[in-house]
Amino acid sequence: MTLKSDGMVWSWLDSKARYMSNSKPVLDSQHLGWKYIHFSKWEKVGPQEGYIEAMPNYLITMHTSPQPIKTLSRFDGCDYERVMKTGEANCFVPGNFDYFRWEKVEASYSCILLSPSLVHDVACQLDMTFKCQDELTNKLSIYDSKLVQLSQWLMDEVNGNGARGKLYIESLSNLMAQHLLEIIANPSKQPYISRNLTDRQISRVIEYMHVHYDRDISLEELAKVVNFSQTQLNRMFKQSTGLSPYQYFIHLRIDKAKTLIKSREFTIGEIAVMLGFVDQSHLNRHFKKITGLSPGEYMSS
Repeated sequence: MTLKSDGMVWSWLDSKARYMSNSKPVLDSQHLGWKYIHFSKWEKVGPQEGYIEAMPNYLITMHTSPQPIKTLSRFDGCDYERVMKTGEANCFVPGNFDYFRWEKVEASYSCILLSPSLVHDVACQLDMTFKCQDELTNKLSIYDSKLVQLSQWLMDEVNGNGARGKLYIESLSNLMAQHLLEIIANPSKQPYISRNLTDRQISRVIEYMHVHYDRDISLEELAKVVNFSQTQLNRMFKQSTGLSPYQYFIHLRIDKAKTLIKSREFTIGEIAVMLGFVDQSHLNRHFKKITGLSPGEYMSS
């Protein structure tokens, strides 16, 4: 699985990589239609040897097997031999991923692909400039707790069939791209934010959420409201309100759910549909997480 230059997901393993002919991921985000990021999880894959044509995307592989595994890879003419431990990751920039191999044991791992358009847009939004690709460096066998957490959130969203919607996955994709840049960029190119949201701009974003609370709004929509980049909006909004745009949006929906529940004019299922939740269980899960009560318990309180 890879991403076209325009960011759209498409299948490539069959034609581009001669390996894993009998293996399929146990979890895959392709059916969710995510444009700029792809997640797959592989379990107990036998020893492999692969030859891959030029890789156009940023690649993160995270070792999830309980036992260490010795790997050998060749990228842009350089050989890399590593012993990967549980939770460790390899981060590759686009280039010629010529060869890889592991032997003797089965391997379990997660793969995350990010389109260059996403990573480069985030870099520009963070005032990072690169004269050439050499200013970004592959990082191998690293353990990064934030990377582990972001990977877990991606996996949870695939398991949940994308229930959290566009605003969530776009925010998460931007966070992943930003953190990847923090890992692979040279110290002189580390990102910084140069703009701040004014109180009026925050109010405009919040007003937009109040008007469109029943839709699956995207981070891109919110960013256009105040002429900010998605990355800047995500970070500045949280700095100003204490919540990410996605978290604020969910709290807004739950506040409206409280009012509708207390009115006793609608069923919980009807309220879920009115507020744009996927279904009643989706509303129940968020309602209890925020209030500590189920909608039914809240109605009786």
